[in-house]
Amino acid sequence: MTSDRSSPAEPPARPRALDIAFWLLLVGVVLLLVGGLFSVTIGYDTVRGVAPASISDDQVRNYLVLQRGSAAICIAAGAGLGFLAGRMRRGDARFRRATIALALALIVVVGLLAVFASVHVLALLALLPIIVGAITARFQHDWTKHA
Repeated sequence: MTSDRSSPAEPPARPRALDIAFWLLLVGVVLLLVGGLFSVTIGYDTVRGVAPASISDDQVRNYLVLQRGSAAICIAAGAGLGFLAGRMRRGDARFRRATIALALALIVVVGLLAVFASVHVLALLALLPIIVGAITARFQHDWTKHA
């Protein structure tokens, strides 16, 4: 027996460019998180072993505090960007704008941390897919309203 009820309208297909932007942002988030986690786990003995003898123990400890602080910023920003990118993929224009704004802020912050502090090279490499993903997401329209 078949039902005479009409099936609900299918939601519009998600644009391919939005999927590409999401996956690029996700790759950037993973690189950012891994780079931040690597930086957090650097120990005192490791840094002391490669630092010249002219650098005091207090300077090494201060460097580690700076390194771990910049790593914590990368981890928190990566987690936030991952959350927003997931919500952006569902089609909400507000989350798309928030994702782009956080991605651009993240690019500036990680760039400044690379210049003035210390970040892991993976966190720096994470900027490339984040930049491309943010640019790709920027030019997407609100596809959920075109049913």
